[in-house]
Amino acid sequence: MLPHWLSWMKDELNVCIRPNSLILRRFKGLTGKTTCVDQQKIVLKKTMSQAEVESGYLAKVLKEALNVKRWQASTATIVVANHLVRYAVISWNPEIKTADESQAYLNHYFISVYGDAVASWNKCQSPASYGQKSLASAMPQALLQTVHDVFSPMMIRFESVQPYLMHVANQALAVIKKQNLQSACWLVLIADGRLCLCLMIEGEWCWVKNVQQETDVIAQIAMLIQREGLMNNEIEKLIKKGRQLPMLVYWPDLPLNQRIHMPNHRVIRLASSKLFTTDPAENHIARLITP
Repeated sequence: MLPHWLSWMKDELNVCIRPNSLILRRFKGLTGKTTCVDQQKIVLKKTMSQAEVESGYLAKVLKEALNVKRWQASTATIVVANHLVRYAVISWNPEIKTADESQAYLNHYFISVYGDAVASWNKCQSPASYGQKSLASAMPQALLQTVHDVFSPMMIRFESVQPYLMHVANQALAVIKKQNLQSACWLVLIADGRLCLCLMIEGEWCWVKNVQQETDVIAQIAMLIQREGLMNNEIEKLIKKGRQLPMLVYWPDLPLNQRIHMPNHRVIRLASSKLFTTDPAENHIARLITP
């Protein structure tokens, strides 16, 4: 039997799937105190669009990488860029009683919002308190099947596939709790050419928008909030009150010394785990938490 202290040791592989590249990072150390010991960026020759995943090519690249000893860790997690994910906020429905009914409703909702293109996508919903809305995500089934097929024969325990928003949301919720922020907060993710803007009230997901990033991101955020205020009563009430809502911003590519100014908002920069960069000085692991 292995010494008890060995059960606290972690050896994890994180694979970040982007439209144009893969980022592999290996972390070792005690649980909660792991350090990045190796990393590599693999540029993809075939770009993955939002509607189509080059399954055969992606499988080939992943297999070639995992056959190299430096990436053969004990466990592995996958994080998927927002470019390859659709999000939705699902209202509480007391008529839904079973898991099958919940899944059927998810399928219906995503198709009504995004069309038949997402009919075959894998959809999941994060837990929510009784009566509250929840965050749901959809990812191409071909992408998930490819990852599963690649890892199945490997001696690496595959733990989860996570949309990028899930990791950042957990970090944001921890900051909200630690700083005792007011009940309503905006959460902004700017990475990989995507702008993901969310509204949380009392820990409940109220609204999410995941769109292509424009040149003037600050103006784009203001426009999205203003536009949604015309259609969403909750957002309209917040705008009319003129409240200085905290805005938690996760922007890995923005220099730390560059100030972010948003009128009527208190901006709080979230610590960047730099999942989508290859900075050799970075030694902080982003914990991917299953919703």
